[in-house]
Amino acid sequence: MGIFDRLKKQNPAPEDLPAPAAERKPFGPGVVEIAKLISSGDEAVMADMTACAGDPAAWFEAHQDRYEERGVDSADDTDLVQWLGLVDILEEHGWVCERDWKDELEDFSFFVQTLHGFQALGLKLDPDWLDEDGDISEWCGVLAEQWSAQGVRMAAIGIDSDSYVLFPASAGQLAALQTLAEEIGQYIQDVTEE
Repeated sequence: MGIFDRLKKQNPAPEDLPAPAAERKPFGPGVVEIAKLISSGDEAVMADMTACAGDPAAWFEAHQDRYEERGVDSADDTDLVQWLGLVDILEEHGWVCERDWKDELEDFSFFVQTLHGFQALGLKLDPDWLDEDGDISEWCGVLAEQWSAQGVRMAAIGIDSDSYVLFPASAGQLAALQTLAEEIGQYIQDVTEE
């Protein structure tokens, strides 16, 4: 083995080096932008989300009962406080609904139809489209087919639980939300792609 061979082995070619991990963006501004996109800039949502992102510890203290219901007993993980705050704020203002994985069709239909985004997008949901013995993922697949002309799907904010935090989103909006969530280490998914 010659000297050049040894140098070559010690200094890998640039294409052999691992790609640098994507740098995570600041959580607060990212979660506020997600709230803005999902709520179409709803002023009440934005005021609450800005307060939550601006001082997660104070937000946690003021809404401790909500966090305790989710098994979070301290504000130490400020990213988690903000992420769950996002869900609670959007739900409180009617932009998302949190449904258990074993939801009943009647309840699922009711809560989805009351969402502001559902109404703003002019969507229709006929319970006869959906099999009562199905589940949320199946129902969302049927809705995606029914809403394909509008390019709308049901999306879910990931909270690492057995419930779905649902909202309707256009394909472009969903792609933007997924990118924003990924940039802060979270996820938002198309429910039909589980």
